[in-house]
Amino acid sequence: MSEPFHHIPGDTSVPLFLFGDHASKFIPARYDNLGLSGDDLTRHIAWDIGTEAVIRGLCARFGNTGIVAGFSRLLIDPNRGLENESLIPEFSDGTDIPSNANVTAAVREERIETLYRPYHNALSAALDQQDNPLTISVHSFTPKPNLGDFRAVNFGLLVKDDIETAEVFQTRLSELAPELSIGVNKPYSAYDLNHTVDTHVSPRNLPHLAIEIRQDHIGDQQGVARMVSILGDALEPMMGA
Repeated sequence: MSEPFHHIPGDTSVPLFLFGDHASKFIPARYDNLGLSGDDLTRHIAWDIGTEAVIRGLCARFGNTGIVAGFSRLLIDPNRGLENESLIPEFSDGTDIPSNANVTAAVREERIETLYRPYHNALSAALDQQDNPLTISVHSFTPKPNLGDFRAVNFGLLVKDDIETAEVFQTRLSELAPELSIGVNKPYSAYDLNHTVDTHVSPRNLPHLAIEIRQDHIGDQQGVARMVSILGDALEPMMGA
């Protein structure tokens, strides 16, 4: 298993591809946990809880391929541009990240070259092997940030370049799971946090979705299985459409 990314093998002829920028909380030993300990290494600031399990579950259902980042976003955030001030976060939802304070140019470059760039290169190469797949970026969000209000929305769609696919998916999801409230560009907006899709997906003119699942829906195996079933049923008629 590589540190920068984990490739999920599958049939590249299946018209579906999934990826997760924030699927892992892994911090290699050489970084000494960035000076953190306890819950700060496992709570939502370190990763998008549940997303790798959802991605792997959907890949298993359809036999398609996918890719997930293999490192914590506390090291470097692959869904940020290289000039973004939060690329290497010094602070996240009430927690200071000691080793990220005043990082040197050499430290920054090391993380770019060993983690960030290999992941993006692998994602780009994987998409080049596909033939116009429905491409899905999977994220999750905490129900209640330490420094924010409770988020009532259950499911988010980050929509910018492919409104049509999002509308079809929203209709399908509403039919299959009417109890799940859906927010468009909530709790985040595709106009603010969309770097990976903007870099690799939109320029290829691929039909795509950027989805956000509230973490209390996928915090255990039962929840993941339910969400994989719902999402799979919603996506199946859309593949190859």
